[in-house]
Amino acid sequence: MSPADAAIAVPSQKGQTLNNKVSNKLLTKKEVHPSNPVADRSTLVFLHGWGCDSRMWDNFLPTLLEAIGDEREMVFIDLPGFGFNADAGIDDLETLILQVSRQLPANTTLIGWSLGGMVATQLASRHPEKVGRLITIASNPLFVKEELDISSSKKPWKYAMERSVFEDFQQSFNADSEATMQKFIALQTMGDSERKRVTDALKEYGVDGPVDSWSKALGYLEQLDNRMPLRNLTQPGLHIFGRGDALVPAGAARMVQRLASSHWVEVINSAGHAPHISHSIQTAAAINSFLQHQPSRLSQRKKRIANSFSSAAKNYDTLARLQKRVVDSLVEFSVGTDDSVGQTLLDLGCGTGYCIERLVKQFPSITQPEGRLHALDIAEGMLEEAQQKFEEIGVAEEIQWHLGDMESLPFVDESFDGCVSSLTVQWSENPQQLFSEMHRALKPGGWFAFTTLGPETLFELRSAWQQVDEFAHVNQFMPLDVIKTIAEEAGFTIMAYKSETPVLYYHDVIHLMRELKGIGAHTINEGRQQGLMGRRTFSRLQEAYNAWLDPDRGLPARYEVYYLYLKKS
Repeated sequence: MSPADAAIAVPSQKGQTLNNKVSNKLLTKKEVHPSNPVADRSTLVFLHGWGCDSRMWDNFLPTLLEAIGDEREMVFIDLPGFGFNADAGIDDLETLILQVSRQLPANTTLIGWSLGGMVATQLASRHPEKVGRLITIASNPLFVKEELDISSSKKPWKYAMERSVFEDFQQSFNADSEATMQKFIALQTMGDSERKRVTDALKEYGVDGPVDSWSKALGYLEQLDNRMPLRNLTQPGLHIFGRGDALVPAGAARMVQRLASSHWVEVINSAGHAPHISHSIQTAAAINSFLQHQPSRLSQRKKRIANSFSSAAKNYDTLARLQKRVVDSLVEFSVGTDDSVGQTLLDLGCGTGYCIERLVKQFPSITQPEGRLHALDIAEGMLEEAQQKFEEIGVAEEIQWHLGDMESLPFVDESFDGCVSSLTVQWSENPQQLFSEMHRALKPGGWFAFTTLGPETLFELRSAWQQVDEFAHVNQFMPLDVIKTIAEEAGFTIMAYKSETPVLYYHDVIHLMRELKGIGAHTINEGRQQGLMGRRTFSRLQEAYNAWLDPDRGLPARYEVYYLYLKKS
């Protein structure tokens, strides 16, 4: 039995404590739900919100079990001052976090609602050795607005509760806790299409606890600030919000996505502050998708790609001649293939955002509220450049930015009406996985329009290098028939495709290679030469390349570009 197991017991009656009120341990309830064993063996640990206890999860549990369909250990913790731990003596927030951390088993997936989500974020930040993944539901990084500090350079968190409103609530609770709890229940149900269901559940699972403990817990809501912990988290995360939430505005979802761009963010329409109660199927589906498809660790090759394009971000727009031309053609190609682009779109491999600019110009409605336009890239530098660009034109907040891997998309199933991707697919390490993920993320009938490079790309440069040495100096790309086969095997129907062979011209070979490096597109394949190449090597390369010299225009660089428009079958 592990030390964590020794601190776990199943309560028999309310108010019971473990080992006669041992102060550094909390009473928890452990359940094992058998079904089909899976590779992921993490323990799900649940933390409830303010004004209730761990019984709050009872109604949600059957729906979650049906969704995840596997054998899994679950631990339900009553926060100090609530439920079976109502008598646990906690002096301050630090003590609370310390005591809860002691109950966490190894390889934990933390699931926290509201205050529980805020505590879970702190635990994930402080104990990455225990917490492998984080899931929050209706949890704001900062619940109460800060005192105004004109000397601070930190931007205020505008989606927090007004301090005066929070202080009025505290005073009201201390004066008449029962009446205030009724108002609090009403606040949690506002904006929810299933308001009565949520009201009934909150009344059923609300508990009578020590007023002073609950008042202290209100203070924790005021003290917790998870903006920096979220920004620095290394673990995968999922954050679920209700669009109608009166306590945590849906706008906080966008800001969370900016703080932790690699995390999944899901906003459930018609839900309020308790989406796991009112919209349990959607909430369980989001959690299941996350558990099955959470972001994977990047391979060394993907890290090289990410670093290469991040380094190129600042100068990318001035050098990306071909890339801009291909985007222009792709937008016309994809729009001309269908009558409607849909409402929710993804730019896969968004780079510095040139494709988004084209989409916004052609379809202004996609930047309306409700998070209709999403942008994902593996290179953090590219995302930062794109966000800065769109901040300058005032629409950055209308776009949800994601740092992620296209072979492990941070989105729940059936998220998008369509996806556009220009000159990104060719960098895939596992094309079968990429198209499978794209198929999963699209709604039924959704479209995927993309461009990618073919094997004739940079033919002249490759041929010249073959006369110099045996190393792989030019990236290898898949032929069109292979791409089509992989897409069809993933469940797509190919609606249209075409091929182009644009040619760019350069003064000399150094000019060409500097441009390739400047846009991040230099060699990342295995078999490339390590280290710097000398002047003699470049001289030999220039001599070999001169076989294709056009006296009027310079050295040619041929590209093979495929355009494909797919539909999810």
